[in-house]
Amino acid sequence: MKVMSREEAAAWCREVGPRMTGEGVLQYARAKQYRFFVEAPEEFRRIISFTRAMLTFRSGVSFAGGLLWLRRWDIGSPQFIWIGWKIIEDIRRVHGDLRSLETAPAQVFRDDEFLDLHTLLVQVVGFGWVAEFVSPTGGFFMHFKDNRQVCFTARSPDLLKELRVAFEDWNPTDEDPMVKRLAESERRHRRKRKDSSR
Repeated sequence: MKVMSREEAAAWCREVGPRMTGEGVLQYARAKQYRFFVEAPEEFRRIISFTRAMLTFRSGVSFAGGLLWLRRWDIGSPQFIWIGWKIIEDIRRVHGDLRSLETAPAQVFRDDEFLDLHTLLVQVVGFGWVAEFVSPTGGFFMHFKDNRQVCFTARSPDLLKELRVAFEDWNPTDEDPMVKRLAESERRHRRKRKDSSR
């Protein structure tokens, strides 16, 4: 495992495909983005299964490693999030890097570091941190949002279809379900105001 700064992580991503926009969003260079959303599980065993499915996508091909870029890891009450920080910092120390998450929030994993990457990915989902997992060879990445939504983005529509089939048990949707629920709630609220003003 190699720990990286934001700048190093952005350069690594550019080499494998996705680019960081001026607004800090990772995306492939095209107008249309090929993506879908999945709601991450809350139960611990399902989180392990969900994150393993991400890392073993295309199981006929051996694990290739990848980049896990923590973007926001201070979500929640300190007495709970410190547990996740300790796990991450201890794994980083084992690999000889003592830099803080603020200085170096990304980690690149080799193809023989499956368990380390899986362990950190479980923390990301379990604690609801904002992060990106970028495959070095697969032409896809996942963006983890703080509302338990995971956005799968692919370089091509064919790869997106393949990802959708692989994650069909997790009920993929074309829209972020949380954003959709908020929009529906706002529409209901406007209707109630309109009805009460009559």
